[in-house]
Order: sequence, then C-alpha cells, then structure tokens
Amino acid sequence: MTFDPTQILRTLAKHGVDHIVVGGVGGVLHGAPMSTDDVDIVPALRKANLESLANALNEMHARVQVTDEPDGIEISFTGKDLQRWIVDFGFLNLTTDYGRLDILYRPGGTNGYQDLAANAEVLDLGDFEVRVASLEDIIRSKQTVARDRDLEQLPTLRLLLESKKTGMRPGQEVIVPWELSETRGTVIEVRGVGPGAQASVRVQVPGNGEEVLPFPVRHLRPADA
Repeated sequence: MTFDPTQILRTLAKHGVDHIVVGGVGGVLHGAPMSTDDVDIVPALRKANLESLANALNEMHARVQVTDEPDGIEISFTGKDLQRWIVDFGFLNLTTDYGRLDILYRPGGTNGYQDLAANAEVLDLGDFEVRVASLEDIIRSKQTVARDRDLEQLPTLRLLLESKKTGMRPGQEVIVPWELSETRGTVIEVRGVGPGAQASVRVQVPGNGEEVLPFPVRHLRPADA
C-alpha cells in the first residue's frame, strides 16, 4: 500500500470534515523537508461533523489498527462510535486505502481542537483547502510528546519557524552591505527571531574567494526585491 497523504486529506475535504492537520504532515505542509508515514488530524467533535468523518473513513475502507491483526479490523464507522472512541481513548489509529491515519483528541501539549483552531492556517492544495495547526503549535506538541522521531524533527521545524518569522530562508539570494557598497550572497542558515535574528551568508570576498559570514537579518534584503 502506497502512502498518499494528499488523497487522505482530499477525501476528508470531499466530505466536508472540519479538522486540523497536526504532526509530521502538518510540518510538511508548512514546508519542512522531512518524511512521515501517517496523517494526524484533530476533528471538531460536533455530531454532524463526526458523521461526515465516519462517511469519509468508510469511503477509504478505514480499519482499526491492532497488534495481532496486521491488516487491521474493518468497521462500518458511525459518528456516535467515533465520539465515544476518540474521547474515551484519546486517539484512534487507522489504516486506510491510502495509508495510515491517526485521529487525535488532545495532541500532547495542547487542549485539542479549539486550542489549535485559534492559530490554525488555511492552505490551498489546488483542488481543495486544508486547515493546518500553526508551526508553533506543532513544535509545542512534539516537544511535549518527545518521542525519538519527534525530537529528531524539532531542529528542522525550528529552523523553518525562524525563517518564516525573519522572512529569510536557507538558499535565498540576498543583497548584503559590503564596505561602502553592496554585494550578493546566499543565505546558509538563519538563527533567532525578531530584530536580533542572525543569518550566515555565503559571499564572494574580493581576494579571498567565498566565505560564510554572519550578518544581522535586518541588514539584508532579498535580491529579487
């Protein structure tokens, strides 16, 4: 079975399921270059919404993951069942036609749907839209859960957050001040946020070849501006 997170999200959108994407796929949707093997969502627990979620799960032939059944147990989902399982157990691990889908009640470090909805972002994926937890909330959750995989992803997510807040990203061509003039450079890394953020920039130094030098982000501007 090929993991196709886009098709999972497209099916949820088709059925009008109100949910927020969290976890690794949430980070990928923000632009983080990392791999993941499941989709994590936090649904709104309104009765009508859970019925829509049940319909989407049935269309994807969702099966409950259990340790002694490699292919999972196929169930005809109802909104009433989902309400009970999600709240009582806190999560529901599923296998679908398009890969793994985890439904969460309150991801670690959060108070659930309403908490995440306050800062969630709507992203356009072409033929449908998806709501994604803010990068700050994804980081907060992964810090709290603190599994090895989550801890490994944190540096990448933090770097992405810094680049979003400063407006600079690794690989970006910028204009940097040089003596009494200016020159072009390539951003290698961004650290910190706000006025104190620093960027490591590769520049061509006359007589010395290329060097990577630190610059305050506030002194840089995009080369294509």
